[in-house]
Amino acid sequence: MQQDNFADLVIGTRLKRVYELLSIDLDRVYKEAGLNFTVRHFPVVYALNNVDGLSISELQKISVLTHSAISQTVKQLVERNIVMMSVGEDARSRIVHLTKQGESLVKKLFPIWEMVNIVIQEIRQESANDLLLALNDFEENLLEKGFYQRYSSHISKAQKSEIIPEISIIPFHVKYRKDWYEINKEWVENLFVLEEADRESLENPEKYILAQGGEIYFAVQAGNVLGAAALKNHGQGEYEVSKMGVRPKAQRLGIGKQLLNLVIERYHARGGKKLYLETNSKLTKAISLYEKAGFVHVPSRENTPYARADVCMEYQVS
Repeated sequence: MQQDNFADLVIGTRLKRVYELLSIDLDRVYKEAGLNFTVRHFPVVYALNNVDGLSISELQKISVLTHSAISQTVKQLVERNIVMMSVGEDARSRIVHLTKQGESLVKKLFPIWEMVNIVIQEIRQESANDLLLALNDFEENLLEKGFYQRYSSHISKAQKSEIIPEISIIPFHVKYRKDWYEINKEWVENLFVLEEADRESLENPEKYILAQGGEIYFAVQAGNVLGAAALKNHGQGEYEVSKMGVRPKAQRLGIGKQLLNLVIERYHARGGKKLYLETNSKLTKAISLYEKAGFVHVPSRENTPYARADVCMEYQVS
């Protein structure tokens, strides 16, 4: 994040600081005048001096403070006998009025407020930019379209325009050996038990797949391996789609489909006569993918090395 942006991001803190600079000195003025009054009380008392009898909601709208802040301020003023409450026409609403003591206090406050106004005008004139006018514009824009709404809109646009690194399908490389093992171990152990046939292919792919004339491919995005699949060669034109897996975080990116299509392409390129795969009935999404790619269900193989294999499918060229 650039340092230049810091002032923009702490705008709320800076506005609070301006308020504190003013309120500390104003409270000092009230105290030196011997008045039991604070800056926090000003919005309510000033509004009631102009219009006698206002509800909490009306005071909230006039002051632009929160309903909770107005309620707490009114409670303090009631305790100091500056304002009093009466029942409204609704019977459920409460109307706030100045007490006689409150009216007397306002008479003492007015000369102070007049001087405060002179000082504020002086600060505005000395400033290169008029803070009050700028705040009016800023506040109107926020009311028209809130901060959260704007933030969410920009996040949505950023996500839509984000450039997603391309997913490349590349052949086996020894540097991805660990990924080959982890990707397949993860999905197998999530639902089943890692079997001896799994361990052979995963722990020594060079011997049990590549050296037998098979091929292994990885789906890689920005250097991260997201998926893997193999084309095992069983000889005499018979091949098997084997050890196809995709990391959970990369699901629904179409990686499984890309890997499967490449394996099928390689099968055709090598003049294969039969392409099959074994899976489990629990893997419904994978089975659906195979069906769409042209695989059909056939009887299970009697010599399958996997105890979990209760589904066998063969590829049929349409």
